[in-house]
Amino acid sequence: MTRLIRAEIYTLFKTRAFKVLCILALLSSFMLIGLTKLISSEDFLKSSLKGMTEEQQEQFIEQLQNTNSESSSAINSSSSIGFNITTSDLFNPAAREIFKGTFGNRVIEIFLAVLIGVMVAAEYSSGTIKNILAYGKKREEYYLSKIIASTVGMTILLAIMVSVSTIGTTILFGWGKAFDINEVAYILKTFSAAVVVGMAIVSLLTLIATLVKSNGSTIGIGIVVFVLLPTIVSFLYGRYTWFDKIFEATPAYNWSVVTSIKSSSSDLLKSLAISLATFLVATVLGIMTFKKQDIK
Repeated sequence: MTRLIRAEIYTLFKTRAFKVLCILALLSSFMLIGLTKLISSEDFLKSSLKGMTEEQQEQFIEQLQNTNSESSSAINSSSSIGFNITTSDLFNPAAREIFKGTFGNRVIEIFLAVLIGVMVAAEYSSGTIKNILAYGKKREEYYLSKIIASTVGMTILLAIMVSVSTIGTTILFGWGKAFDINEVAYILKTFSAAVVVGMAIVSLLTLIATLVKSNGSTIGIGIVVFVLLPTIVSFLYGRYTWFDKIFEATPAYNWSVVTSIKSSSSDLLKSLAISLATFLVATVLGIMTFKKQDIK
């Protein structure tokens, strides 16, 4: 089992798609740093509003600041794709406030759909699975090694996005308070919670890849289910009690909870429990499905 895990992690690092995703994660970090710097500049904002009178500019900026402040007072219900940065003061942001926004909304899901499509689904057509099983490896060991390797890949991609963005914004704006052991614990707790939710996404995507056995289908279904669908239906959140209960069990919502500035400890624990349960159920179902398949 250990040798199989090492082999899968080695394959991960050699996979061209993973290298490209790492570059994209790095570029998204630089983009986030640059955009945050521009948006936090009042002079830049006013220069982009030259068509307005000075009074209109002031009203627009005040409205923008109020909207930003209000959005930082509640958990985002996952209605956007990309990076959602909310700060108490638009023109004087602190890296501590920006930190949780660096995890993004459904950015990692897109990366994982591509990664697992290449790491898992593509091996059905290449004959790799049949060759590995021919050496006497157990199917459940192979499946778990894929889950573990994909989780390692997800953690690395997330670490690139978060660490580069956080270091960059800290240099530009400062952390916002004294950086001590409690702040280190805060960073590690948030990152670990995001990894747990990410594990649930990995497990669900691996199950999808096992069912469809196609690289393209895995990527397409993954993006629709984990990116587009939550964006489309999230406007219903808060309107119907029955919908809220369903939506709060999804990875999209739980990702928003663990990366929200305002989430409470009870919210966090609930999201982690749901994510761990999702991971276990999806993994068991995936192993059961894989063991029954006729691998050619």
